[in-house]
Amino acid sequence: MLPDFIALTCLYYYIWLPRWRRLSHSNFIWHTVLYIYICIILMLTLMPIITNLPNIFSGFSAEINFHPFIDWQLQRGSYLTESLLNISLFIPFGFLIQKTLRLKPLSAIMIGMIFSISIEVLQPLISTNRVGDISDVITNTVGTCIGILLYQLYKHK
Repeated sequence: MLPDFIALTCLYYYIWLPRWRRLSHSNFIWHTVLYIYICIILMLTLMPIITNLPNIFSGFSAEINFHPFIDWQLQRGSYLTESLLNISLFIPFGFLIQKTLRLKPLSAIMIGMIFSISIEVLQPLISTNRVGDISDVITNTVGTCIGILLYQLYKHK
């Protein structure tokens, strides 16, 4: 994972930091917090990436689950815990996206959904022991929606 952290640090230092320095101090902090949180999501869902690049597509034949909540129906594994963790993971993401980018809620929801779809598509491509799951896309999007709702409540208080 160290190469991934080095790459993300360089990306921040050479790409985002020069752009965000022009922002107000408060906006700079919020953008940086969002970047750190995205790095945390990537760490939990995709990393290590760089060390797996030589094997990219080796997991391509891995099964992708397109049956929403099949684990719930078959009562496999800790489906409730996994769903709640996925929702919880994306609540701060929804809040931070809304706070930093100031988008319309529907646009912020779409960003959360596209980010989640990207993660689920990349998981079986990068790793042979991960599977993409439509249930994760749904629960991540629900978490994004909750985060956006919490931001709306925060903004109007």
